[in-house]
Amino acid sequence: MRISVFGLGYVGCVSVACMAADGHQVIGVDINPVKVDLINRGQSPIVERDLGDLLAKGVSQGRLRATVEATDAIQESDLSFICVGTPGDSNGKLDLQYVERVSEDIGRALQRKTGHHVIVVRSTMLPGSTDQTVLPTVERESGLRAGLGFGLAYNPEFLREGSAVKDYYDPPRTVIGELDEASGDAVAAIYQRLDAPLIRTGIKTAELVKYADNAFHALKISFANELGVLAGIEGIDGHELMDIFV
Repeated sequence: MRISVFGLGYVGCVSVACMAADGHQVIGVDINPVKVDLINRGQSPIVERDLGDLLAKGVSQGRLRATVEATDAIQESDLSFICVGTPGDSNGKLDLQYVERVSEDIGRALQRKTGHHVIVVRSTMLPGSTDQTVLPTVERESGLRAGLGFGLAYNPEFLREGSAVKDYYDPPRTVIGELDEASGDAVAAIYQRLDAPLIRTGIKTAELVKYADNAFHALKISFANELGVLAGIEGIDGHELMDIFV
């Protein structure tokens, strides 16, 4: 498949490397020319096990390149992932300015493209954000209608720093929130080689799954810490306790 990935941070870098390793033609897009240059030289902008080797292999085999030009990336791909950051404001509210900016770039590029294009959001966002931010922004800038002129999906990531490449290839599940069946089919084709449950659902459900996953991991850590305190009071090895419990 021909894929473009917008945002070459942690999730974006891992995504372009693994997709290229799977045989897809991949274009990474970022406004930071330093990141773009590093990837075009087959070097990783971040420290992550196995990532540098995959990037170098993808570039050397001609399946991976990076650019700062969104229009070129859209013209040369059929499916685009949005992997930009969604940092929290001082009041805890998510800042979606980068998602909105990329959606504008994609929408304007779609004005000059023939053929169907699918947009897939991976950035962590509250339920309803794709429908309320990405969809109307792309429609406004492109003049196209979602589900007709372009496809739309939400595909949350479950990558852990330090084992992200392994997690990409061995996920607990793959979740696709789809606007329509055709959009879901396009995303599912990317992951057809993975041996993991594939779950297709609505976009808002997929957005909340990411939050549920994050919250439950935090809950497990808090639970283990509390038991560790009780174990320490009684002179019990907290690690042994949790190993037995798990």
